[in-house]
This record gives sequence, C-alpha cells and structure tokens, in this order.
Amino acid sequence: MKYLSDLLKNIEITECGTESGIEIGGISADSRRVKKGDLFVAIKGGASDGNAYINDAVKNGAVAVVSDDKVCASCGLPYVIVKDIREAYAFLSASFFDNPAADMRFIGVSGTNGKTTIAHMIYHILSANGIRAGLTGTIGNIIGGEVGAADMTTPDPYEFFGILRKMKDCGTEAAVSEVSAHAVYLKKINPILADVAVFTNCSQDHLDFFETMEKYESVKKSYFTKKHARTVVLNADDRVGVEIINASDAKVVSYGIKNPSDVFAVNIRLSVNGSVFFANIFDDIAEVRIPLPGLFNVYNSLAAMTAARLLNISLRDAGDALASLPEIPGRFNFIPSDRGSFILDYAHSPDGLKKILTAAKSLSKGKVISVFGCGGNRDRAKRPLMGRISADCSDFTVITSDNPRFEEPQKIMSDIEKGLQGITEQYMNIIDREEAIKRAYEMSGKNDIVVVAGKGAEPYIDIKGIKYEYSDRKAIERVINGKRTETV
Repeated sequence: MKYLSDLLKNIEITECGTESGIEIGGISADSRRVKKGDLFVAIKGGASDGNAYINDAVKNGAVAVVSDDKVCASCGLPYVIVKDIREAYAFLSASFFDNPAADMRFIGVSGTNGKTTIAHMIYHILSANGIRAGLTGTIGNIIGGEVGAADMTTPDPYEFFGILRKMKDCGTEAAVSEVSAHAVYLKKINPILADVAVFTNCSQDHLDFFETMEKYESVKKSYFTKKHARTVVLNADDRVGVEIINASDAKVVSYGIKNPSDVFAVNIRLSVNGSVFFANIFDDIAEVRIPLPGLFNVYNSLAAMTAARLLNISLRDAGDALASLPEIPGRFNFIPSDRGSFILDYAHSPDGLKKILTAAKSLSKGKVISVFGCGGNRDRAKRPLMGRISADCSDFTVITSDNPRFEEPQKIMSDIEKGLQGITEQYMNIIDREEAIKRAYEMSGKNDIVVVAGKGAEPYIDIKGIKYEYSDRKAIERVINGKRTETV
C-alpha cells in the first residue's frame, strides 16, 4: 500500500484536489481493470479518452484520479491534474514499485530489427558470467530464470515496473529490455536512466502509427540522449545511427563493419552453421564464433559484446558466452530436412525481409523460396515494398496470410503482389499459411532453402480480434513429417 503524495514526486502538477493521506492499492489506466483502492490514470490516446471512463473507474472502486484534463475535478474523488499524463503514468508506476530499476543495471535495446536477438545475447552473456539477469521483450520475459509470456515488446508502465520489481525481489542484478519506438513515444520508461542503450538500425516500419519516416526516426533518435542513458551504443553503418552519433549528448560508443567505429569485425566467415569473425573492441582483439548465420547477426553480436564490455565483461568472456548461445525462438531458426531446408524468422519489415533473404541466398546452394505475408491494420505502404524485395532476393515467392486482424487477407496479399507484378512471374498466392508452407516445401529441392518469415515464434494468427492457435514452427514440422492439420 502506498500514499498518493509519495507517488506524485517528480511529476509536474498543475492542480491538486486531494489530501496527502490517501492510500493507493494499485494503478490502472483501464477503467475495466480498476479494483477497489486503485488510482485511475485517465489517458487520452488515439480514439480513446480515459476521461470519458472516470465514472466507470469510480464505480469499480477507484479512490483517486490523475488526469491532464480539468474534467476530472468533477468526478467526486480526490484528483490531480498533471502537465504530461503519459510521463506521469510512468513515474507513478515506477514510484509505486519503489523504482526497482535504480537498484539494477539497466540495458535498453532499441531499433527496427534485431532487438530481440541482441537482448537475448546480452542476457546470455551476463548470465554466463555470473550476473543474475532478467529480460523483457517480444517473445517473453525472464524473471529469476523463469520464462513467461509477453503481450507486447515493452509493456505499459504499471506492468513494466511490476516486472522489474519482481526481478529485483528475486535478486536480479541487471535487467535487459527491448525498447520499442512506441514505448519511447509514449514515455513508458522515462523514469529509467539506462546504464547502456543500444541502437540496432532504423528502417521503415510502424507507419500506421507514426505516419512518416521522419517522425519515426525522430522518436528513435530521442531515446539516445543523456536524459535516457549514460552510454549509447550505436550502429555506425546505419544512416540514422550516424546521425545519432553526431548529435547525441550522451557518451557514444560506435560499432560497425564498413565505416570507422570504436568496435568492429574483420575476417568474417559465414556458413549455414554459424559465423566466425575477429572482433576488435577498444583495441582488444579476439576470434568469436556464434551459432547464428548471417551478416546481420555479426552486427548483433558486436552490439551485444560492446554492451557487455561496458558492464566490465571482457571481450573473450563475452565471445565464449556467445559460442554457446541457445536458439532464440523465431530468430533465424535453421530447420533441416531431407528435402529443402527451412529458415524460420520474425522478419516483418522491408529491411528485415531483405536481410533474411540475402543471408539465405548466400547460404543456399540452390534456390531460395520465400513464404510471407503482412499484418492487417498496420503499415500498408510496406506491403508492395516487401513484395519487390522478395522478387529481387528470392527465386520464388509464396504470398500468404499473416495476422490479417480486421482486414481481408486477400486484400493484403494483393497489396504485396503489386510489388512483384512486372518484375517476376515466379510467385503464387495461398491464403492458408500452412498450405503455403507445404507448397513451398514441395517445390524445393535438396539444396534449396525455404524462408518462412513474419511470425517467428508467435503462437497465434489474429483474425477479427480472435487469436487462433497457430505456430509456424509446428506447421513446418508437420509439413516435413508429411502430416497436415486444418489451419484458420
């Protein structure tokens, strides 16, 4: 139980209609989830305005309201009006859980592609070197060594700081978190000053939310400042990364392969079994072997080892840890078979798809067949771009469905198809995702690679608001074993 007055520290208040002694049992920004004794935070966002649901929150047991709108003054409860409701929600949540990140080392990983892989690499390096670590991210949260499901890359503040509190309570010394652009824009983690913030890259994605690349890039850049991190680790081979290097007021460490950087890799050898290279980190040099193919995973390794080095783990110890990196679900998972082999990956943006197909092309002794779709009610502009990339980087494309949500799958697939038309005739449309994988496999030969992209480790397909059980991994295994189940 906390007192409201204690939670309001570090928050800019414009009006306060409350006494200091109110006890708060929890915090919620969703009136439907308010419990007796909770503080209700009324947030305006998109088509929803939390102020319209204050009465519902009161009925469900809220004891006070925080808003940035004077309408809350008539709610009949103690109220606080703040200047920035998003930031206030984050600071209220952090204070409720006694600011757990302040007592741990915190590593934030942000960028369009590679966040999950780099976060898992850092987590594994820390754990292998005796540091009790925790992780939050797209494919799950790790608390005290136990893996739990995650609903989004960076949870909303009350859930996020609750997770960090659990980490702290079980002795966690370092927390590694994927930081989405949405989280930065919505100020979810503003109370945290990261020890290290890692930038992977920036390319087109999420324009359904950010509308323009300029806005998306600006949000990405805004995280890599001394307001958010003591040290920032930046990709010197990415245009946006270079712009951050030149502009950031934080301590900057760069990594790369092509451009001059503080950390770099040379003598790179790539194979289907993994990658071998020499890493130079602050003029300390060692050979590194990772069980992940693809040049982009060399970049991911450099970023992870640099973050580890800034936490006083040596290059050799970091490299030794990466040599035993376990498979990261849905991230460049290589699945061999007697026919063509599979690569399963989460790539769902133009740049991500290009990287995975380019890597597959370099590893294949035969053809590369791609199977992918695009999510509904998301960035529509990327659909033909991804179609064109598949036309350019694979020998045959099977366009299929991928979380259509409230759009018609055929419409989404037609948008993708526009990127292939006039470029190649080597493609087909199959809505049923498992059937699409099956057809790709049947046309593959022993030296071919079938890339199944877009869903990675997701255990569902989202259709009209219902998440039906489905797994690309299980579908691939059924196809290889000659089994077939009906999919949605």
